[in-house]
Amino acid sequence: MRKSLALIFEDEPIIVTSIESSLKAAGFAVASEPSCVRARQILALVQPDVVILDVLLRDCVSSSVAEELVARNIPFVIYSATDIEGRGEAFKAGTFVEKPVNECVLAALASSLAAHRAL
Repeated sequence: MRKSLALIFEDEPIIVTSIESSLKAAGFAVASEPSCVRARQILALVQPDVVILDVLLRDCVSSSVAEELVARNIPFVIYSATDIEGRGEAFKAGTFVEKPVNECVLAALASSLAAHRAL
């Protein structure tokens, strides 16, 4: 049976490491990327079950990535200390979780979103 795939689009390595660990413990296959350009390239190649998305990535505000997720009906969690107000309508389709939060909570939310999508 295929593991659910979670993508992490976040530019702070220490945050990626802790989220990745929690998602793997929850049974996900995980990949991460810190840039919008590469995030969109990855999304062109794979169909993730859930995405953890920071508003500000290394090279841009990630609204174009959020738009791609909405267009492809991929559930996502906006995990950011940055307010999404005025940053693009697509962010409103995600579930906002303000940093910091226990990564186990984030993994549980990702599991719930991926399971709901599978129905």
